[in-house]
Amino acid sequence: MTIVAWIDRAHREQWALGQFNISNLEVLQAIVEAANQERSPVIVGVSMGSLRHIGLPYLAGLIAGARQAATVPLFFHLDHGADLATVQACIDIGFDSVMLDASRASVAENIHLVRQAVAYAHPRNVGVEAQIGETWDEETGDMVESRTDPAQVADFVEQSGIDYVAISFGNTPGRLEGTAAVDVDLIRACAAQSPVPIVLHGGSSIPDGAVHLALAAGAAKINIDTVLRQAATQVFETQYGSAAPPADPRKAFTAARDAVRQVVAAKMQLFGSANKAP
Repeated sequence: MTIVAWIDRAHREQWALGQFNISNLEVLQAIVEAANQERSPVIVGVSMGSLRHIGLPYLAGLIAGARQAATVPLFFHLDHGADLATVQACIDIGFDSVMLDASRASVAENIHLVRQAVAYAHPRNVGVEAQIGETWDEETGDMVESRTDPAQVADFVEQSGIDYVAISFGNTPGRLEGTAAVDVDLIRACAAQSPVPIVLHGGSSIPDGAVHLALAAGAAKINIDTVLRQAATQVFETQYGSAAPPADPRKAFTAARDAVRQVVAAKMQLFGSANKAP
């Protein structure tokens, strides 16, 4: 099954695939280990920042290694792709799904740009995500929220040709866990208008109780990043803030990997994707 087919299944059955963003090798290992442990299909997200940090040649190797290690369906997704060239480059090294984020442009320009990504991706059997309504500027971290208008969703999806649509619903990407004031009614209204599944960004900020409501409202893909970084960073702060910090950084990386694995596994259980893999 393709990533599009998996997200469609999740939508029909009212659970969600988690997208867990990587920042280094250890986070990727943690995600794969958690997915194998929970028997969950999983999406590995790669942001523009991580793309620059890791580099495409190294990332191609990580993709191959992760697929070899995974015993469950595993997909790579470009998160908030900045331009068509980046989208194409990621597809060319084996990504299963891409997002071209033109949500800060006008709706018409957003559609125009996303259609170009769709034209390149779909013949290569790659899924495409786009966003209507904006939440933040990924480069500056500034909140620039403009909540999604449900009345615009159907036309946006149909004219762009995307496979799943991200919306702005009170989510706060990059912010602390469980702090968002989630507008579940807006999620439900957007889902009612959308011919494709709904994607929720800023999943780390969504309270657990709101996750269950969001799944019932129509969300089928939830993105997680901040809480993974926090789990790893807390390990580093503890170990290197101690009286006897480890001389071998691999010890800290190993502990951080285990901490991230536990967070990912818990999110898979929360999203209902555990034990869904064949």
